[in-house]
Amino acid sequence: MGLVERRSTPARVRGRERGFEVQLGDLGGFELRPTRLFLWPGLDRESQARVLSLGTEPRSLVLPRKESEYVAGAVRMRSVGNPLMTLALAAVHTAKAVRRRGSSGQG
Repeated sequence: MGLVERRSTPARVRGRERGFEVQLGDLGGFELRPTRLFLWPGLDRESQARVLSLGTEPRSLVLPRKESEYVAGAVRMRSVGNPLMTLALAAVHTAKAVRRRGSSGQG
């Protein structure tokens, strides 16, 4: 077995929001979705996660996307859909949220 182990689900995912997740062993992790960022310390994501909204309602995937997982030692990365597209969509949502907040503060 190599240094990086790749796991892919044969079935494509539909009805969930795309996402990119990284878990850094016992330190914690994050999951970036186009409309939210989840951050958590340690291994217990369910009870420790903090959510930062990027300003819009989540949208589930209409077209099916592949779910992949990579494990390299204590680092685990999981993605639904293309991680670069997830990052780009999150950047657009963040820019729109900043723009809305900036224009609403001026009178």
